[in-house]
Amino acid sequence: MATGDLKRLQERHEAFWRGEGDTPLKRVTTHVPLKKLGSIPLSNGRRAEEGQYITPDLIDPQQFFGTSNGQRQAVNGDFIRSAGPPHLCWTEAVLGCPIRVVTGGPWAESFDRDWTDIGRGCADERWLEKLDAFVDLLAARANGAYPIVQPLMRGPVDMMASAVGHEPMCMALMEAPEASEAFLDVCAELFIQTANRRLAHTPRFEGGYISSYGIWAPGTVVRTQLDNATMLSPQVYRERVLRYDCKVMEAFDFPLIHVHSGCLHIADELLQIEALKAIQVSLDYPGGPLAAEVLPIFERIIQKKPLIVTGPLTRAELDDLEALSPPGRLCLQVQIVA
Repeated sequence: MATGDLKRLQERHEAFWRGEGDTPLKRVTTHVPLKKLGSIPLSNGRRAEEGQYITPDLIDPQQFFGTSNGQRQAVNGDFIRSAGPPHLCWTEAVLGCPIRVVTGGPWAESFDRDWTDIGRGCADERWLEKLDAFVDLLAARANGAYPIVQPLMRGPVDMMASAVGHEPMCMALMEAPEASEAFLDVCAELFIQTANRRLAHTPRFEGGYISSYGIWAPGTVVRTQLDNATMLSPQVYRERVLRYDCKVMEAFDFPLIHVHSGCLHIADELLQIEALKAIQVSLDYPGGPLAAEVLPIFERIIQKKPLIVTGPLTRAELDDLEALSPPGRLCLQVQIVA
């Protein structure tokens, strides 16, 4: 049974999805530079070495999480704590990309075969079963005390960029539109299959599911992304890629999409997607457009969709973001740069 605090928080979260409410959802902390990722624990008790390829049989959920039952308190300020599987390039792995450890973390590499030969129903079942094992373990340990969240899953255009290569993907979209769109359609189907597989093993939490940003929703939630749209013009994105992001979003109740502040040239295209419930923007500090530079785009987004902003910013930029209206459509999970 939900506590009074949790019930009130659920009401605020429902209001966020509807674009209502009086105040933003907010967490503000101090910016700490990223540290080098720790290496991946393997099923044999060792840790993956730099450059090592990772296969499903090398991964054991117990090695990742040990014997801890995790946190027991779900409410965390304006958000809900959760647990989720680690980032292992799930959608790319299900597509068939080799997964290799680079700088401590997993990265998907290009196919070593002709990408135009990909067919329907090509999901790597071994990776799906491994995802099942992670979710089952976490759900058993949570025992209903807190929700289980989706791991990071890259969307169709990011899956294609990993499988084909970044520059070859761009060329294919221009020079081989039929083959590239058929590939993107397979990517969309595999994304939906992977997300549904995770949901099928995930118990509902208080009648709904949790987003990657700690926001509860009274239905299925999925986070997709399109980082590699930074290399595409709005026209190419609209004509070649958009329909496959739409296909993903239309398969779930509360889809949200992750973009970086350097990818907001396609924001107006995203705002036309009726099924899209929220846009999440990661600020590319210090190497990309900062909050002050993209504030006019944020103002356009929040007029039509709930907006989630994450990443480092200055105190003055935070003041500007807190002034965005309507406030009930705003979620801030940011870090102040000294």
